[in-house]
Amino acid sequence: MRFENKVAIITGGAGGIGRATAHRFASEGATVVINDVDDERIADAIASLRDLPGRGVAGRADVTSEDEVGALVDAVVRDHGGVDILINNAGGMLPGSKWSTVADCSLADWNSFLALNLTGPFLMARAVLPSMMARGRGHIVSVSSISAVNGQIAGSAYAAGKAGLTALTASLAKEVAAKGINVNGIIIGNAPFPNRDPERQALLDSWVHVGRVGERSEFAAVIAFLCSEDASYLSGTMVPVDGGFHRFNLL
Repeated sequence: MRFENKVAIITGGAGGIGRATAHRFASEGATVVINDVDDERIADAIASLRDLPGRGVAGRADVTSEDEVGALVDAVVRDHGGVDILINNAGGMLPGSKWSTVADCSLADWNSFLALNLTGPFLMARAVLPSMMARGRGHIVSVSSISAVNGQIAGSAYAAGKAGLTALTASLAKEVAAKGINVNGIIIGNAPFPNRDPERQALLDSWVHVGRVGERSEFAAVIAFLCSEDASYLSGTMVPVDGGFHRFNLL
């Protein structure tokens, strides 16, 4: 019950690692604001938390929209008294975008990937800071990718966005540590990916020290640790949660 009476916003919280993280926080007593852009997915995620000590509430907003982010955080502060934890988990690609090399990447696709993977976390962090600073406490954790370290063929825009998120984490940590706010992140590697070719997955597994794909609950456990008092002396740290995958430069 480390997060009893705490309010946590999890972007992209209706599925994947975000949903596993929501389950972890609710299992330890938190009120979890499930952010997504799909009302049906949000409702399903909230229902999955029903029997846990904490609870889930809806937080529909497009994290790339300054107005929607502001409205979401204002509503959470109004209805729940403030924001204790922000998990910047939403990422990947927006509908209509496509993976491409630098030579083939359109400006629209470039801007789309950066909007979701970098601007969204910036907007969310900026929006929750007044609540956290007013109370002199808070935790912000952002989910980055091994692509931010190693790069990614035909994924340059995504990799650049995640690398920027790493730099944003380090910079924000310096700005707010003295105000009682811990800012850290995790670097995901070899995470579950829908419909990945089995041969490709087997190759990725062979590059990982532990020899398998990571479980979503394992990523969620590290995120929860970074938001606990056990991580009070960590600041601006990006924790690789990848089974050792960060030691390979083969992507």
